Amino acid sequence: MSDRVAYSVDKNRKVEERYTFTLPELYRNIALQELNEEDVVREQAVTQMREWIVSNPHIRKCRVDTPFLLRFLRFRKFSVPLACEALEQYLTVREMYPSWYKNLNCNHPIMRRMQETNGISVLGQDSAGRTVVLMQTFRMEKGRFTALQEGRFIFLLLEALLELEEVQIGGLVVLIDYTGKSTESCKTWGATELKISFDGVFRFYPVRYQAIHAANLPKTIVSFVEYKLTFIPPNFKEKIHCHATVDKFKKLLEPLMIPQVYGGSVDLDELNKRFWERFQLQYDDFVVGLDKFELNLDHYSAVARNLKKLNSD
Repeated sequence: MSDRVAYSVDKNRKVEERYTFTLPELYRNIALQELNEEDVVREQAVTQMREWIVSNPHIRKCRVDTPFLLRFLRFRKFSVPLACEALEQYLTVREMYPSWYKNLNCNHPIMRRMQETNGISVLGQDSAGRTVVLMQTFRMEKGRFTALQEGRFIFLLLEALLELEEVQIGGLVVLIDYTGKSTESCKTWGATELKISFDGVFRFYPVRYQAIHAANLPKTIVSFVEYKLTFIPPNFKEKIHCHATVDKFKKLLEPLMIPQVYGGSVDLDELNKRFWERFQLQYDDFVVGLDKFELNLDHYSAVARNLKKLNSD
């Protein structure tokens, strides 16, 4: 992350940007083999999707810059119709649940305090190009946050990560350390909170999850975790792996990515401080800028009904 950027939501503006693929060859190969992405395919798909947004009278304000559109095109392997559908769902759910998706200001006191807990850490990219994220539930628990606050912080982090092309292409590997998780902290997560947050994480944010590993579940919360799994789409469950102890994390992580808490060299306090400093330096308040999106929710009432049905199944 370097120079600060600002994005327009004027879909009718003349787009003069010239996209250049600047990632290492590893990501070019992943993009080709897994996402069907080539220079010509990318250019044509971005143009078609941009034209579709401009011609759609029900999407009134929306980003049409290439990095934003590539979120959805890469997520749907460059099927323009599917990418447009994913965008519609993303825009609609933001309007349906503004208390979860809007005003995600990283400088808000609650967001700052959640950053400082270091409960969620972005460890970086491994040799396979995957971005590895570590969640330590006991750190989050110390902050006594509500389900809504935790969900909003996760959504903020996903917005930040999706600005990175490495994440769009290589996807995420998530490690969840349940050490010290108490039954009391589970009580803030009711069915409504679980459905809204999990649908956001697994359905409506265009994230390519490669694997999710959970470890060291206290016996007292096993039933709660099993209940959580019922809110995850069936096609994701094959990517979820549970381990008896966090020792497995040492085998899953490459040596230079292992945190000190697991016997490695990575200082999570310093790592998180650098991540959020870089984020604020380049993308200061950009997530709040997404609140300028506008669409005709009445027109998308059918989409909204389908999304609510997902939240009630």
